[in-house]
Amino acid sequence: MLIMYIFEPISTEDILKRLSGNCRLRRLEKNMSQKSLSETSGVPLSTIQRFEHTGEISLASFVKIVRVLGYAEDMMGLIGKPKYASLDEMVKINKNKGRKRGTDEGI
Repeated sequence: MLIMYIFEPISTEDILKRLSGNCRLRRLEKNMSQKSLSETSGVPLSTIQRFEHTGEISLASFVKIVRVLGYAEDMMGLIGKPKYASLDEMVKINKNKGRKRGTDEGI
C-alpha cells in the first residue's frame, strides 16, 4: 500500500493573518473592544491594533491575548504531537529517540 502525502506550503504571512483574524473574531464574539482586550490582557492598545491589521505581534503578547480569549489550553497542545515531513524523517527521528541533544532546562 502506497501512502502519499501532499504538503502544501503555507507562508508565514498567511499563518499570521489567519491567527490575527481568528483572534479578532473571538474578541468580537465575546463583545470585547480592542480597548477592553488591551486593559484585560495588559497588551498595549496599539499592539492589538497592529496585530489585527498586520498579524505581527510578539509571542508574549500573543499568549496574553489568547489567555484572555480563553484559548490557552489550545496553545499548550500546539506543538504536542510529532509531525514528519517524510517517512525518512520519521524513521530517522524515531531511531535517534534515545539520544539527548541540548538541554531540557526550563521545560
